[in-house]
Amino acid sequence: MLTALILSAVVAGIADPKVDQVASDFRALSRIASLANNLNDSRQVMLAIVDNDLENLRERRPDETYRWASLQREEASRVKDQKSIERVSSEKELREVTLTAPNAYRLEVSVPTKQSLISKNNRVYIRNVLVDSTGFDGKITHHEIPVDAWVNPGDANGVALPEIGKSVRATVELGVESGDKRAVADVALLQAKLVDDPASPYFPVVQRLLKTREVLTQKDLNRGLLKTTVDEALLSLPGEMEKRTAEQTAAVERRRLPSGTIGAGDASPDVLSALQEISRLLGGNLQDQTDARTRLQALLTSLQPKS
Repeated sequence: MLTALILSAVVAGIADPKVDQVASDFRALSRIASLANNLNDSRQVMLAIVDNDLENLRERRPDETYRWASLQREEASRVKDQKSIERVSSEKELREVTLTAPNAYRLEVSVPTKQSLISKNNRVYIRNVLVDSTGFDGKITHHEIPVDAWVNPGDANGVALPEIGKSVRATVELGVESGDKRAVADVALLQAKLVDDPASPYFPVVQRLLKTREVLTQKDLNRGLLKTTVDEALLSLPGEMEKRTAEQTAAVERRRLPSGTIGAGDASPDVLSALQEISRLLGGNLQDQTDARTRLQALLTSLQPKS
């Protein structure tokens, strides 16, 4: 009884519906991790569950920003392309390479050491970077950034964009030293990282979700690691460890209760006397044995609870 009261109190103490939803989702992930024949087949479903919880806890605004998270100038990913450069740096029009990416904050030009397996690469000239950036308020801003720099093979040159754009279209003008010094260059737009605000009331929960997402995105999805990560994430939620402890205590109490057996002293004197008489008759002749079976059936009937 005491255990049941503790369990009820713990459950009643979890009042935040967002945390309740995350707890329910962690239990669903745990079931999938335990029962799925092939975890890779369930990977996208599990990622969708985690991503939906992250969206809810970060509180997405109508303009696609968040109350409890913001984009920072740290690389989360990049959009890139490799191009051959033939235009000479002194020409009026150079080789233009255009890339488009969401949340971009920096353009990078890198020059590989080789153009191919056998041909050495040549240095590349960067004249300008032209940027059309759409902000989260919908406003489009144009920037022309002069660079005027050479990039040697094995090196790179990064150009910081003035702002993190919701959508960014960037064009870089590239050239080479002379017509006989063709080159290959890699152009990339670096995309900003969404960083969670430690002041968020859900910050610890978000960190657990991100850790779970990290496990889910590994190339080789490890069942044991996923189960452990999800279980520890669930236990980190308010009240979950107490609830788990209460459930374990209740299980121990149930094990101590008799199950399908009669303990010493449980039978009343009249029942014991009837059983002794039945036992005596079972050792007698055919008529005694018949009487014993009749008495046993009558005793069983009398002991059945009345409906």
